[in-house]
Amino acid sequence: MNKDISLLSEKQELKDNLVLPDKYLKNEFLYSIIMATYNVAPYIDDSMESLENQLLDFESNVQVIFVNDGSTDNSLEVVQRWQRKYPKNVFIINQKNAGVSAARNAGIEAATGKYINFLDPDDMLDSGVLLRLNFFFKKHPEVKIAHIPLYTFEAKNEPHNLNKLFTKDEEIVDIEEHSNKIFAHISSSFFLRELFSDETLRFEVGRKYGEDLALVAKLVEREKKFALINNFFYRYRARDAGDSAMDNSRSDSATYIPNLKMMLELIHENKKDGKIDKWLQTVIMYDLAWKIRRDELPFEKPENFDQNYWSLVHKVLQYIDEEKIRSVGHLKWVQKEALIYFMYSGKLPSVEGSIGIPVPLINDVKLINGEKEYYLSNVNSNVYIFKYRPDTDSINIVGTIDHLFGKKSLTITATDGYQTFTSELLNEPSRIKLIGNSIHSIYTYSFDIPVKLLRNSEYIKIEVNFNNVCRPLKIKFAGMLVSVGNNIKSNYVFAGAKLLRFNFEKLYFEVKENNLKNLTRFENDLIAKLESKKGISLERKARLIYLRKLALQSKISSKVINIFEDRPNKADDNAEVFYKYVDDKHPEWDNYFILQRDSVDWERLEKQGYTLVEYGSKKHEELLIQAQNLISSQASLTEMRPWPKNFGYLRDAYHYNFVFLQHGVTKHDLSLWLRKIEKDIRLLVTVSEQEKQGFLDYGYEYTPQEVKVTGFPRFDRFSVDFSNSKENGKILIAPTWRNGIWQESDTTEVKIEKLKETEFYQNWQKLLFSGYIKSLVDQGNNVSLMLHPLLREVEDGFEVPSYINNISFETRYVDVLKATDLLITDFSSIYFDIAYQGKPTLYYQFDNGNDNNKKGYFDFDTMGFGPVCSDIEGLNNELKKIVRNKYRMTDIYQQRVHSFFKYTDSENSKRLDGEISDLMYRTQNNKEKNSISYSLKDIESLYNGYKQKVFTFKTKIKKYVKKD
Repeated sequence: MNKDISLLSEKQELKDNLVLPDKYLKNEFLYSIIMATYNVAPYIDDSMESLENQLLDFESNVQVIFVNDGSTDNSLEVVQRWQRKYPKNVFIINQKNAGVSAARNAGIEAATGKYINFLDPDDMLDSGVLLRLNFFFKKHPEVKIAHIPLYTFEAKNEPHNLNKLFTKDEEIVDIEEHSNKIFAHISSSFFLRELFSDETLRFEVGRKYGEDLALVAKLVEREKKFALINNFFYRYRARDAGDSAMDNSRSDSATYIPNLKMMLELIHENKKDGKIDKWLQTVIMYDLAWKIRRDELPFEKPENFDQNYWSLVHKVLQYIDEEKIRSVGHLKWVQKEALIYFMYSGKLPSVEGSIGIPVPLINDVKLINGEKEYYLSNVNSNVYIFKYRPDTDSINIVGTIDHLFGKKSLTITATDGYQTFTSELLNEPSRIKLIGNSIHSIYTYSFDIPVKLLRNSEYIKIEVNFNNVCRPLKIKFAGMLVSVGNNIKSNYVFAGAKLLRFNFEKLYFEVKENNLKNLTRFENDLIAKLESKKGISLERKARLIYLRKLALQSKISSKVINIFEDRPNKADDNAEVFYKYVDDKHPEWDNYFILQRDSVDWERLEKQGYTLVEYGSKKHEELLIQAQNLISSQASLTEMRPWPKNFGYLRDAYHYNFVFLQHGVTKHDLSLWLRKIEKDIRLLVTVSEQEKQGFLDYGYEYTPQEVKVTGFPRFDRFSVDFSNSKENGKILIAPTWRNGIWQESDTTEVKIEKLKETEFYQNWQKLLFSGYIKSLVDQGNNVSLMLHPLLREVEDGFEVPSYINNISFETRYVDVLKATDLLITDFSSIYFDIAYQGKPTLYYQFDNGNDNNKKGYFDFDTMGFGPVCSDIEGLNNELKKIVRNKYRMTDIYQQRVHSFFKYTDSENSKRLDGEISDLMYRTQNNKEKNSISYSLKDIESLYNGYKQKVFTFKTKIKKYVKKD
């Protein structure tokens, strides 16, 4: 007999003949539910009711063991109430605070149920869970571990990402056959109590995080199998307050190095012949990936943290197969390849260098990383911008490549067979990191190819170059704004004297003379696709063709059409102010302001002579496709692409310059949202050199020619007066908002409930009901509250004292800001409007704001226009100083105003108009130089045939219906 098989048989025989202690032979209940209890009083009732309401009889089958781990709230009183209700079922252990591991271990010793579960007292079980498990265990008594899927509720309502492994109603998993079927959440698992007769199988006391993962792994490695029971859920409470142990673990350094040491212990306990089984590999990689995938660590690194942490990671990875690293779902592919490179080399890759070993071939480059090979000839590029710039008479192509070749030796060029064009590498910081260590940067390239240089060109081919090896770049088109679509394949670019279209078979841009013959052919090809498309009505097809005609006529016309817009439902921002200036200054331009007809601003602007067009109307659609400039204070697709349906047939027809006026001064890093490949901003308006530099430094991908310091048009309404002094002033309290408080699907009532549980709400309520605020009102000061527009739906949830004015959302901001003498806010950018007037601001920053606010150039402590306070006491102290100083801005903050704002005059609109006028002058000048050889009538005639085609098509359908 094989020696290994013999040893296994002996071990199994010993296991089968193991005599259990008496306590494990007698089961007084079917289930023992152990709840480690520490300061969870508000949640215990929900948890107990979920047990009480089980379809399985509670009193006969369920023992609940509360281990009160030194709670300082009224948790003990709550559980004692439940014990009085069920004296035979509810058992209480009181102990000094020793942590969740010690509490659960105490529960194990007291348990008398056949199966044990570790329900957290702020979570719940579906009513059918215990009965469903009973069905299973009766049928399969040999299975000692069962796991159910997990679903979060409260702050998040979503399935756990491992729920995808539940593919059957019930499944017995052999870990040697199904190494990907893992779980690590012990509370949603059920264990035969006799497993714990081995006293080494306990939670590790003193371990702050990951104690459940360690025990789960040990138990499963002992049994080698477990069950997955589907369709009945463990309900995990993702607390609105964000104060659970899981929430805290994300920002605690103790969840990093100690967890790696725990993983190494698991490895050494379970390794055989220097290896561990694939199931344990999967568990370890799953847990490790959640930590190392972070862009930044949420705590200050202790000394030598990186060295110690990565040394341990390297040791762990020596026991992980490449395929297990590559199969992890929550790492980006580059992160996976970086880990494999690190596993072999012991060094994290740099942004500049390759991830792997480049090997030159005769006409290619092979990159070897572990067992995988990557080739330069297979590098792909996503092109986000392919557009003609009439002001520079050039073709602008902007794309990215995702690759492992690094930046150091990589370049992107274009050729027409006669000449080579070198791209510009746009500033793109490393966005792919491993706990703050930059490992890779997307290569973002930009071409500006003058049309006049394409005089003899028939194509433009983009190539990737590495160490003098050049290969064609595989092109795909991406993003909402690109002029070419991968599906339609007939879009083309009207580029002055040339027409360009991408050839998807030969992977290059065709270049043709812009004459009526070629234009007709290109347009016919696209419209033929449209006419053959099913699912689009005949009326809509005719409408799309008509819009294309308008766009073409506009491209050869000298008429300037400007579209101005703030929010679809609200004006009163930069676009409204700038419209008035431009319309007065340029009667030769056609200027339109877009607004919903039911907006509170419609009637006011109509009386002032604004040419208003209803948002979403046919007129709006016709104007936007003809516009030379879209001038907006907002940068969402609701302004830039209001009609997503059938957009592919118009994507090459839009040709406006997007002039972004901004709604507020950009202070955080918003580059992932506003960068060039997402918005293609042609002229970005800023108020200071610091703000402009922020756009140039943080990876927005814009050039100095596209980011201009002109000042905001709405600042023209203000004047600076540092000498303003008030005995009694007007104080404006203006909170911003916080994302993630509620789900969009929540009712208003639920949203308000969730809001009230947040630190954000509670801190602002403290201020509103502050005794000092009340005393200021009593002394003759005026205090008002102005909520952020995104809080409009839940405004009724805020309790506002009668002595504080509650400013409605319909009130004009300009009137409020002009009247304000002091602003109290957390992060609202209106503090720039206040500072521009020479008025003080108090920052009430009890948290870091929205969790997606990435730190930018603006530092509140050194650049802010007033003191930064983290609590109500500090805020009141600073408020008293400002009141004593008669609401005047002190010298230090006056200096900051002067050093931040480049201009503090009332000529912001004038400067911006100069930039746009220059843009239009250059555009018109190039149109005249190109002297395209056909007229508006030629374009009209080009489309005449389509009206007849659509009409004939409709007639044929009618005849067919009649015959039928």
